[in-house]
Amino acid sequence: MSPEITNNIKFISSLLLISTGILITGCTNKSNSKGNVVAQVNEAQITNIELEAAIPEGSSPEVKLALKRNLMEKWIEEEIFYQVALEEGLSLSEQEMLLVKNYEKRLLVQKYIDMRLSPNYRILDQEVEDYYNKHQREFVWDDETVHIIHLVLDNDDSAIKSEIRQSKDLMEVIKKNFFDQQSTPERPIGDLGYQKLSEFPNTIQRRIRNLKTGNISGPLKTKYGYHYIQLLDFQKKGAIKDLDLARHEIYMRLQFFNRNEEIKNIKQSLRSGFTIQTDLSKLSER
Repeated sequence: MSPEITNNIKFISSLLLISTGILITGCTNKSNSKGNVVAQVNEAQITNIELEAAIPEGSSPEVKLALKRNLMEKWIEEEIFYQVALEEGLSLSEQEMLLVKNYEKRLLVQKYIDMRLSPNYRILDQEVEDYYNKHQREFVWDDETVHIIHLVLDNDDSAIKSEIRQSKDLMEVIKKNFFDQQSTPERPIGDLGYQKLSEFPNTIQRRIRNLKTGNISGPLKTKYGYHYIQLLDFQKKGAIKDLDLARHEIYMRLQFFNRNEEIKNIKQSLRSGFTIQTDLSKLSER
């Protein structure tokens, strides 16, 4: 798992711990716990079911497991602090209890909004295309970006070198000969997708700049091994992304816009049933 993904998992775990009350509370009664208990601090327990409920839908098995591990460790830390605070007689002030009450109110409001909103928003392909045509300048590459296929070997294997020179598809060579090797941040293998050119070592950057789209270059010897590179795409800084590359972001934007518009309509329909009074002059009072 890459360092970037690991850092994202830690950040997401922190947000989930803050936003998900069930993880903060856990189970204090063993007889009431459901599912397999994955951690326990004195009498307090947290179960796999509770952790599963906090994981965002659509997470891959690898990310899901990593998130649950992080959440479990954070729950243990929080529970230790919580129990020590109780033992030392700490309690919340009236002002702090008001914050708790306000947080409970916001949770209930959000629950009501989620209940009223459509479970999903159907975005048509034409809507995505129309949005793209009107907002193309918003979808640009913020740096020189390349899409490459990459292979790195420990030695200058003559058989692999010969096979690559006869091939027009480096990925096929990788699938055929290195299907059991997993790509890692230290030794990336396969289709690396779109990455900033500046993230590669200087020697590889220079080689990529001299490549024509579709061509394969190598072996290039560095301290990491012998590299083979196939350039699939090269985008200059400021170039407009193709629709297919911007499609997912546009889809998420349109879903967000539709959701906010629906919330706005719900607010307007509800306000008409309430008597609301305001006195703006009181805002300046101390």
